[in-house]
Amino acid sequence: MKNLHERIESINNHFIEMAKNVERLLRINMEMLKNKSFEKVLYGEAKMVEDIVNSYEVKIKEDVVITVAMFQPAARDLRSLLSTLEGTKILERMGDLLLDNVQLIREMEKKGELHKPYLYLVEKVAEKVEEVYNIYTEALVGRDDTKVYTILALDEEVNEIRDDTVEKLIKVMKENPENIEFGNLILLSTKKYERISDKIMQLGKSLVYDISGDNLRKKELVKRD
Repeated sequence: MKNLHERIESINNHFIEMAKNVERLLRINMEMLKNKSFEKVLYGEAKMVEDIVNSYEVKIKEDVVITVAMFQPAARDLRSLLSTLEGTKILERMGDLLLDNVQLIREMEKKGELHKPYLYLVEKVAEKVEEVYNIYTEALVGRDDTKVYTILALDEEVNEIRDDTVEKLIKVMKENPENIEFGNLILLSTKKYERISDKIMQLGKSLVYDISGDNLRKKELVKRD
């Protein structure tokens, strides 16, 4: 039977694999956006990968519960397990959002070609989100919480790109009523990428708490008070 630290290492390895599968979903999103086309093969892969993400969530939750029950870990080890448990919920939700965006691309394509000249706007947001997520995975694998502070700074850039995208799309929709339908779909997709960015921020803060015990969320609440 594995001891406590062996079980924690196994859970952490599963979490990293879960994060890599979410990364693949993000790359599938980027491929479709760059190609300006919904691709059935990639969609099939996305559905399969999302199922894998869901399976990892179930597996990790079960392993954490069993580990806590068996070993009753304290302090540092318990913090690590709870941080991982929280992270699995966030990754699972990110997987849902990324699959949603692939489905939105399919919906746009069903309505014709009008949307294609404007997909670059969504691509810009997605590229920045991908950059943020890549930094997070580097921090996760390397156990380097200092990288998380770069992520927090980049979140502002995501918001700026989103605001610019929204402004441009509203202008396009006002110019021609035919643009309203696909414009709303693009706006919805942009919103989902923004939510994914927010989820990455949560993952980053959870990683800092895991590694150093520094609770960034608690500090934010103190500042607000």
